[in-house]
Amino acid sequence: MRSLLSSVLDEKLKHLPDQPGIYQFLDRTGRILYVGKAVSLNKRVRSYFTGKPDRAKTALLLTKVDDLEIIITDSEVEALLLENNLIKKYRPPFNVDLKDDKNYPYVRLDRKQRFPRFEIVRRRQADGARYFGPYPAVAALRQTLAQLNKHFRLRRCRSERFANRVRPCLNFQMKLCVGPCCENVSVAEYHRKVASAALILGGRGRPVLRSLKRDMSRAAAALEFERAAVLRNAIEDLEQVLANQTIDAGRNEDMDILGGAALADGASAIYLLTIRRGNVIGGRPFLFPEYAGLPEDLPGAFLQRHYCDAGPEDIPPPLIILSRSGEGASVLAAWLTELRGSRVKLLVPERGRRLQLLRLAEKNAADFLARQERNDDFPASALVEIARICRLEAAPEMIEGVDISNLQDEGVVASLVCFRAGKASKSDCRHYRLCPAPPDDFARMAAVIRRRFGTENPRPHPDLLLLDGGRPQLKAVLRVLEELDISVPLLAIAKGRDERGGKDSAVPDHFYQPGRKDALRLVLNSPAYRLLQQIRDEAHRFAINYHRLLRKKGRQTLLLEIDGVGEKRAQQMLKKFGSVEAIAQLSPEELADNSAISLPLARRVISFLSFY
Repeated sequence: MRSLLSSVLDEKLKHLPDQPGIYQFLDRTGRILYVGKAVSLNKRVRSYFTGKPDRAKTALLLTKVDDLEIIITDSEVEALLLENNLIKKYRPPFNVDLKDDKNYPYVRLDRKQRFPRFEIVRRRQADGARYFGPYPAVAALRQTLAQLNKHFRLRRCRSERFANRVRPCLNFQMKLCVGPCCENVSVAEYHRKVASAALILGGRGRPVLRSLKRDMSRAAAALEFERAAVLRNAIEDLEQVLANQTIDAGRNEDMDILGGAALADGASAIYLLTIRRGNVIGGRPFLFPEYAGLPEDLPGAFLQRHYCDAGPEDIPPPLIILSRSGEGASVLAAWLTELRGSRVKLLVPERGRRLQLLRLAEKNAADFLARQERNDDFPASALVEIARICRLEAAPEMIEGVDISNLQDEGVVASLVCFRAGKASKSDCRHYRLCPAPPDDFARMAAVIRRRFGTENPRPHPDLLLLDGGRPQLKAVLRVLEELDISVPLLAIAKGRDERGGKDSAVPDHFYQPGRKDALRLVLNSPAYRLLQQIRDEAHRFAINYHRLLRKKGRQTLLLEIDGVGEKRAQQMLKKFGSVEAIAQLSPEELADNSAISLPLARRVISFLSFY
């Protein structure tokens, strides 16, 4: 599975944090395909690419994934809530299980009633009632409410049934309810019980828990082990409810939170946490690699840049949370107010939930900056190491990688990928379709190199050419380059093999160069080793994706991509010559003479097919 990954995705997988959060799989257009949650982003995301997927849906998803984005959270609960928000916002095609748009449940308490009860609802409304939550696990919530009701003996029956009772229900007889329906408890006493339960649900129930623990100790001392066990279970459930859910802002408000981080070399980052209607709906990092101003001025500079050309969805919210305001904060607030059309407040929180959300944004900014620093350092050190190992005069600015791939009955294709300054350059990548296919891999590799470096291809030569193969491929390519009188440094990379000669991912790859008897020794997982593997894997992925493209488009669809070729002309050419492969073997003059198309169009057709 790993060979199918894009180079960008492969590099991100190596540096995932071992922290809770959400991950988003994206396709090559940037569309979000899937949003998931994880206790450990490192373990969860990497598990997708280890071994064979156990579900067809997962296998299909992985064929479309081209990039990955993550948002770190403080807890698994936060990850659950953020996952829900993002799924409802973007509706990723592979998140069908949550497409019903249901919210995580809340607990509602109507304090206007004489004997109120806790009820589970799906939506928070402006009805004067108190709401707790949301809670990501419905089953755990129901169990917790059951324990609360059982311990405090609160009513469970619905209001319409409660109002019409003339005698206590079975719960009263089982000592699970104090019987408020028949006035067996005073309003004041009942409300004290409700208040204690509400403290626990509101996250301020430590005194109540201490009281429960004292009751449990007394029950155990009195040898009331059954009651002690019930209290123990209640304590465990109630402690789970007290988990702090900072991912829900707690108020039905809109705000942006700017968390910043900086490196010693001056590079800075800001993570924009977007909160709408009290819920975090997304996060986005911004990098300032050469910011030279004061740290306290960076948030203001970012706000000006971010909102200057804001569209309808990007106008500033009424509240913006900052870690520091800097000079000119009042002027900036006035400018944002004018931009929004109503007051915008800049706030530096000192405590509470807003401060927790700010710390969450700062954590994501620091993680993004650390990953960016690794990405910046990795290519440079890798290229210097490659130059030393391959005895090049300078670090290779441009490296090309070639891979041959068989398509069974549909022929043989080759891919050529290009890396500039250690990073993939998509505009320089090419496909080649070998029609007819040479008899073996060595001849196929030679044919691709001949087309790449032939007189009809004036593209600049790379500083290093990486071949997927061993010594035979290396010798075949060297002969072609000598025939063409071209000097390009060569390097071959071959998969490691076990004792029986089979490919084994646990065995290090082997590297070969012309004129050197022994295989080159690269330190396992060194920057050079990883970059060369990345180029090889990207070439293989590029070829595999082209296979899929051919299957999807078919022969006629491929011709329809050519400017000037419509459905009728494509059918005529296929009827005349039999296949796209046969057309590709013709010269422009032969194609024009034997079909009803002009010579300029014939040249476009042959030129287009030469890349396939």
